[in-house]
Amino acid sequence: MSLQHAGLNLHQSCSRPLPLSRREHEVLRELALGNSNKRIAKALFISAYTVDGYVKDIYRKLGVRNRAMAAVIAAHHGLLNEHAPRPVKG
Repeated sequence: MSLQHAGLNLHQSCSRPLPLSRREHEVLRELALGNSNKRIAKALFISAYTVDGYVKDIYRKLGVRNRAMAAVIAAHHGLLNEHAPRPVKG
């Protein structure tokens, strides 16, 4: 299945900032690096239950259905770059 068939228009989505909070950016970055919710929770000092909530919110805001689709968007927005700028909003 192509990304466009999956409902992902990367050219359109990359032209504007991600509509995510600072913490959602952090969770998305960890998710895109392949970390489990449990590992993300440990890295960010929050519960796995909280991570699950963030992941659901990220999927909704990005209009995706799974981790792979979210990871593709994260990569196209440079979130996997260790020196990527951190968002400043809440």
